[in-house]
Amino acid sequence: MAEGLSPCFYNHFLLLLWGDSGSAYLSKADSSVDSEWESFCSVITRLCRKSNCSSQISSDSPSHSSWEFLTKSRYHDQYCKHNFIAGTFSRTSSGMQVSGSSGAVVGNLQRTEESFYIELLTETLDSLHAVYETFKLDNLRKRDLGLLVVLLCDVADFLNEINYLDHYKCDFPGLLKGFGESKHSLSPRTPPSLFRWLENCLLHGCSSASIKDLPFLISKDGSSVVNWARKIVSFYSLLCGADQSGKRLSTGVTCNVASGIFYTHEELTVLAMVGEKFGLQQLDLLPAGVSLPLRHALDRCRESPPTKWPAAAYVLLGREDLALLRSTDPSKTVEQEHHTNLNLISMSTPYMVHLHPVTIPYSVSDTLELESTKLKDLDSFDESVTDGMEHIFNSSTQLRYGRDMRLNEVRRLLCSAKPVVIQTPVNPTASDQDLQQTQLWHLAQRTTALPFGRGAFTMGTICTLLTEALTVPKLVLAGRLPAQQNATVNLDANITNVQDLKCWPEFHNAVAAGLRFAPLQGKMSRTWILYNKPEEPNVSHAGLLLALGLHGQLHVLTISDVYQYYSQEHESTTVGLMLGLAASYRGTMQPAISKSLYVHLPARHPSSFPELELPTLIQSAALLSVGLLYEGSAHPQTMQILLSEIGRRSGGDNVLEREGYAVSAGFSLGLVALGRGENALVSEDPLIDRLFQYICGKELHNDRLHLFKQSVDEHNRSAGQIMDGSLVNIDVTAPGAIIALTLMYLKTESKMIASRLPIPQTHFELQHVRPDFVMLCVIARNLIQWSRICPSEDWMQSQIPEVVQNGIEGLGNEMDDIYEVDAEAFVQAYVNIIVGACISLGLRFAGTRDENAQELLYKYAVYFLNEIKPVCISSGHSLPKGLSNYVDRGTFETCLHLIVLSLCVVMAGSGHLQTFRLLKFLRTRSSADGHANFGTQMAVSLAIGFLFLGGGMWTFSTSNSSIAALLITLYPRLPTGPNDNRCHLQAFRHLYVLATEARWIQTVDVDTGLPVYVPLEVTIQETEHYAETSYCEVTPCSLPERAILKAVRVCGPRYWPQNIELFPEEKPWWSSGDKNHPFNSGVLYVKRKVGSSSYVDDPIGCQSLLSRAIHKMSGLTRLQSYTPSTECIGAVTVEQLVSTFSSDPSLIAFAQLFCDPSSNSISDIDFQEFCLQLLFECVSKDRPALLQVYLSLYTTIGCMVDSVVSGTYISSDSLFLSSLKIAVAYKEALLSGKLTSSKGEIVQSAFLGALRKRVEEILNFSLDLRTDFSAYIKSGRWPTEDFQGKMPGMILSWYLQWYSVPSALDIKRAAEKIKCIKIRSSVPFLRLVFPTTHITAIEQINSVWFSSSEED
Repeated sequence: MAEGLSPCFYNHFLLLLWGDSGSAYLSKADSSVDSEWESFCSVITRLCRKSNCSSQISSDSPSHSSWEFLTKSRYHDQYCKHNFIAGTFSRTSSGMQVSGSSGAVVGNLQRTEESFYIELLTETLDSLHAVYETFKLDNLRKRDLGLLVVLLCDVADFLNEINYLDHYKCDFPGLLKGFGESKHSLSPRTPPSLFRWLENCLLHGCSSASIKDLPFLISKDGSSVVNWARKIVSFYSLLCGADQSGKRLSTGVTCNVASGIFYTHEELTVLAMVGEKFGLQQLDLLPAGVSLPLRHALDRCRESPPTKWPAAAYVLLGREDLALLRSTDPSKTVEQEHHTNLNLISMSTPYMVHLHPVTIPYSVSDTLELESTKLKDLDSFDESVTDGMEHIFNSSTQLRYGRDMRLNEVRRLLCSAKPVVIQTPVNPTASDQDLQQTQLWHLAQRTTALPFGRGAFTMGTICTLLTEALTVPKLVLAGRLPAQQNATVNLDANITNVQDLKCWPEFHNAVAAGLRFAPLQGKMSRTWILYNKPEEPNVSHAGLLLALGLHGQLHVLTISDVYQYYSQEHESTTVGLMLGLAASYRGTMQPAISKSLYVHLPARHPSSFPELELPTLIQSAALLSVGLLYEGSAHPQTMQILLSEIGRRSGGDNVLEREGYAVSAGFSLGLVALGRGENALVSEDPLIDRLFQYICGKELHNDRLHLFKQSVDEHNRSAGQIMDGSLVNIDVTAPGAIIALTLMYLKTESKMIASRLPIPQTHFELQHVRPDFVMLCVIARNLIQWSRICPSEDWMQSQIPEVVQNGIEGLGNEMDDIYEVDAEAFVQAYVNIIVGACISLGLRFAGTRDENAQELLYKYAVYFLNEIKPVCISSGHSLPKGLSNYVDRGTFETCLHLIVLSLCVVMAGSGHLQTFRLLKFLRTRSSADGHANFGTQMAVSLAIGFLFLGGGMWTFSTSNSSIAALLITLYPRLPTGPNDNRCHLQAFRHLYVLATEARWIQTVDVDTGLPVYVPLEVTIQETEHYAETSYCEVTPCSLPERAILKAVRVCGPRYWPQNIELFPEEKPWWSSGDKNHPFNSGVLYVKRKVGSSSYVDDPIGCQSLLSRAIHKMSGLTRLQSYTPSTECIGAVTVEQLVSTFSSDPSLIAFAQLFCDPSSNSISDIDFQEFCLQLLFECVSKDRPALLQVYLSLYTTIGCMVDSVVSGTYISSDSLFLSSLKIAVAYKEALLSGKLTSSKGEIVQSAFLGALRKRVEEILNFSLDLRTDFSAYIKSGRWPTEDFQGKMPGMILSWYLQWYSVPSALDIKRAAEKIKCIKIRSSVPFLRLVFPTTHITAIEQINSVWFSSSEED
């Protein structure tokens, strides 16, 4: 009333309502729920009795008025005591009479009393009619609608608004009994009708729909009482093409549209529904027919909605997968918008929440669930031993490998916590005991190398609990004898010092334990690190520091913590801490960390600094740490320092470790100028010459170089007990210098630098260049000319110089005069060149799983394996044979394992079965042949770890930084023993962690919360080797690098499509938790289509079609022949069938209650058959929401039939016909093209056509309809109840609504005008006057009015 009435009328209405004794119910504690409504109706009724208005208004204020009740309340007295102004106003106004106020109002209006109340009642009728039309669009307001229509009929009857009265009688035929024949008004108004407007909007467009059919309150700004109707009108307007001007539409209503791009009217309608907070719950409140066009808009947008929509829009479409993807969008930075979207999501599906399974964190539950699928270790005897890999079995790995036992086998191979098996006779002799110790010694070499592979295998697979201490698996070097009841045999302490043997292996074991922690879990706690710090320094904590640093977690340590660690003067702790800090602060040049590193380089100390004696091992680690800290900076002073360290003269007793020191300096120099090439050397041209002097050993006569050399070697004035002379010892400096050049010019394609590398081209050069240096030069040349690396046999052969190629070809020719020394040189060069090319190939295609690279590397691995000792593996290639006659076996073993390592770098994280079989063979073969040297076993262990990197969820990158880290890890000088750090520090082998990326992606069903198989289409951009390419993967899988990844699309018929467009750029993969991560940190939510099984339940698709499954249940389709006693044991029920294809509880409940023939809740077999067919229709087309629509429309016809047969009202209203007309109009709009749909109508047109035909049959069934219709259009008289209690007005109201018959007065006026025109047929004129009236009704009007006149 406040929104519909003018201010003066509303004030007067309030005086009547609140000053009337009828509101005394407020003072009664036991007043009924309808007391307020009854009081409201009584005021409206007295307004209609204008003869009593004057006396009631001018009377004294009643003693029980609502105003007095409020002013005399206890709350009012307490309020006045604390508010002086309110108390004063209350006392001054207490003597005022309501009658005075009302009299003033009436006097000010200066109108007659009768006209005043007529206008008041007219506005009241219009306002309440707008509410009435709004209630008609809400299924839950039927009771309020029944109360309101009675009041409206009274007001319309008093105002003699016969069209309004007819409108209400058509909606509620039961009101006919209370109202007689109305007198004709001189100028009756046509009542607005929302159903009529919605129907015309669908049939003719919103521009053709009459605005007069819209209640005026709908177009009024700020009107909340009709807000529901305003929303529906605005949605229909936008769907039918209304123009927008801000929030105002061309139909006169306002609408809030959510932000987002749109291309069709349907997409704009969905955004409007989101903007108006109109969710699925609100959609279900609409009449079935009214909801159909809106459901059509949702269905049209569901498959491929635009990107960047609000999350609530995707939930409205039933695309919760896109909603979750949108919830991680980085553009959503406003917290309020985030909460709003969450509220809309919860509002949209409060009762559609699917039943998610109760799960326990994977680290506990998944291990327990998969116990039945684990391969029992036949060699194990103590299942309680912790090996550090028990957590690897989770839902992701189970989905990845299924029943494949590869992970179990990897766990067995990399386990170092149990004694190894030693095969001996049952009754051993003294010689057998010596054999046991020899065998155990060889096996100990393998056991001490296992932590390298285990660290890679378990990397980033577990989240630590910051309340628990780190558990490091044991490193057991003992053996057990199965033939002697698993008796344990320990290594003989007299043969070797076991503790010294385990020193660095324990360090690597702790690194492996620390690498298990996922770097994605956030910031590591400083308290936790210090909590795990032992009282006395040990190698285990040192390994933990390195592992945490490689994951970037040592930022939390303060500089005082760092120096406290240094003060312990523990070698392995210092090494692990320096490398870990440098990795955590990589590329930052952090001054405090830099100072702490330079402290451990005595050569850089000033002359006044006290002399420190530090092991060369610590100095080597400090050098490489400086390179990591200054990575990519091209810092000139640091480069000069590192260059001088490459050629530093030996001093003291560190002669045997000089090469390792020089190599560390070379790696560090290369890291500082990584990939900068000439850009880093603008003023340092002598630096390159100096490096080539370190490589070739030639003294270069250059003044600038001489000055540069003097400045660099100032610190060596007093150093050196062993003099190298004026020349450089290239045996020490060449490896570091080659590595430095490689990293400085990485991917720069510099032909000048590549051509200066000393690769032998003549016999003379072949005799004077070490073969292992040739390997390094080949690697350097290929990494510099990065783009030329090609995984083909032609490219491999192109790496071999002509002189070497000719020498190899002439090995088998006895006529050629080739000396034995030359033959050995040729073979040595050939072998090292091939290995260098293989390592280059592995680095170029690291983590790509390139098939050509894999086949080529595997081919050469088998080739070298056959050269060592022929095995039962066919080699279908023509490579030179008999090379082992010229080269020692140790060289071949090293080359073989370097190639295998390169192969596993390419196939990192893939678990490639053929490669894994090769690794298992190498591991077993080495032990059996007695060639289980530590270096080769370390290579096999690392290779296994790379092949299953991070449990198969991690892989390698090919960025500059990653290639540098991998080159440090793969440096082709393998250690000879567990404590060998002379040529290459073993701790550097763990730096591969810096090259890893979690490009793993798994798909999770948004309804069940479980990981599932989903086919993906991956598109990579065009490169120099191939055009833009798309290929298919099945999740879980790894994606290509960010530099080439262009798009990822969810494809396949079982899941709703998604398309994620990306912009390829040379950047590392997104880190977990990154707001810009397009794949939600490796999890892509998908939504399965209803009617399709998951690929786990149905791998080959034989159950994907519901019709095939129902065909197996043929007994359900013929319910007449169903007999409970003959039911087959174990037969599948409809409920079980539906639960196979959908987890929606509403569908399962519908199948159980309405479709199951064993249920006794439904006795109508025809209805059960309809429900079964309906269930198939909705499930197979993934439209479960249409169950409600189909059932509503179907039961509408059933109610009509029952009403006609019984002659009584089954329903008190006939609003269902209006809803059915909207559904038919929706069908017509689709056929005429007013609405478009790529997949056709969402409700079968045949079903709607059958409903329409059935309604017309019902209307033609009544024999008395023609008589009642004639009486109505002639005189406006409605039929009355007959003596049998039947209601003939019911069918008449249906007829008038269904055929859109105008009012009797309008028909009479039109007929009188047409009669004045002498025409033969009046049907065309009637059609023009009443365009919305059906032709059937037009003919009936013509027969009633004009046929009777002709007879007269």
